[in-house]
Amino acid sequence: MIKKVEVKQLRPGVYIHRFGGSWLQHPFLFNQKRIRGREAIEQMIDWGMDYVYIDTDRGFDVEDESRSGESEAESAAVVEIDFVEDIEEEPPLLHVPLQEEIVAAKAVRSKSRKVIKRMLDDVRSGKDIDIDASQDLVTEMDNTVCRNKDALLLLMRVRNRDEYTFMHSVSVGALLISFCRSMGLDGEVCRVIGLGGLLHDVGKMSVPLAILNKPAALTDSEFSIIKQHALYSQDIFEKMDHIPETAALIARQHHERFDGSGYPYNMKGDEISPAAQMAAVVDVFDAITADRCYHQGLDQVAALRKIYGWRCSHFNEALVQRFIRCVGIYPPGTVVRLESGRIGVVVENTGDLRKPVVRVVYDAGQDWAITPLDINLLQEDPQSGDRIVGYESPHRWRIDPLRVLGIGNNLA
Repeated sequence: MIKKVEVKQLRPGVYIHRFGGSWLQHPFLFNQKRIRGREAIEQMIDWGMDYVYIDTDRGFDVEDESRSGESEAESAAVVEIDFVEDIEEEPPLLHVPLQEEIVAAKAVRSKSRKVIKRMLDDVRSGKDIDIDASQDLVTEMDNTVCRNKDALLLLMRVRNRDEYTFMHSVSVGALLISFCRSMGLDGEVCRVIGLGGLLHDVGKMSVPLAILNKPAALTDSEFSIIKQHALYSQDIFEKMDHIPETAALIARQHHERFDGSGYPYNMKGDEISPAAQMAAVVDVFDAITADRCYHQGLDQVAALRKIYGWRCSHFNEALVQRFIRCVGIYPPGTVVRLESGRIGVVVENTGDLRKPVVRVVYDAGQDWAITPLDINLLQEDPQSGDRIVGYESPHRWRIDPLRVLGIGNNLA
């Protein structure tokens, strides 16, 4: 039974069918969730929510006295078999230093290239997707993101122009996992959405290779054919078992736009699944930062500015803001200028996005390289410490950001 109750009446074990308002007016990604603990209830109260609609068939009733003595731990035990729309924060992620995690991330990257290339080749030849291999890969990607969210994402920036199609799928999967984890989503939710990222472009395998691999901008007629790939994805998934619906929705809807200007269905607003709204932001970010045969990709800061400019048209504004918080105002690998005149590369973000850890390598005033030194701008004295005054082109200063961070271009 669906019933309306006040937020202050909630307790662990209650299943929320719908929040009182649009899903953009609360801090949870989906409109349905099971309450795991008092923290979620307090979060809703802090958010200013007054009431919700609960489903007493799928969870506890706030007035069910027979269950009133159950502990929060007993109530939470029900959650283990919940549906993919159920969201809750997990314990804080580990933080393994970048240089330590790079080794594991390189192995995951190497495996991902092979798995995705084989998967896309299978689809093109009419074979079923090896969903077990894809899910195993997603789990490994999630594990490295949980240890250090930047290591794998930095490695994804190393790719050849001629491998865009399959490395784009890997990058979108990794970015989506990181995006989900930064929002505190449940681990299974993160992995299902990450799987959707890996599979989001499988429909392109039904596009003629001459168009897909064309080393130049597409004509209008060619682009019309490319735009059909979201529909082709639907056809491919309909012939297969075991593809989670959330992953399939990402493949079908990642080109839809919040203002209705997308394709193939011209959906708008909340007609688009929340996971696909997340994927839309990630897909565009990775696409416009990638080098291709016919154009040079944007640096990440410029790309984020474009994404931010589209926050009230193409994308869900709340998700754009959350994505920027995920990757940082100055994402790792960005070349920045400090107020002191030193030039450095962002190593990782801190609790303040304006004050990351920077590895300084050049003195612009003296015009010479200096011994690399890591500076945590968050720990700098606010009166006399250094600060970022802008970002720079790595080409101007002849700096290879990935090499500065100890990541070579000799990746398999």
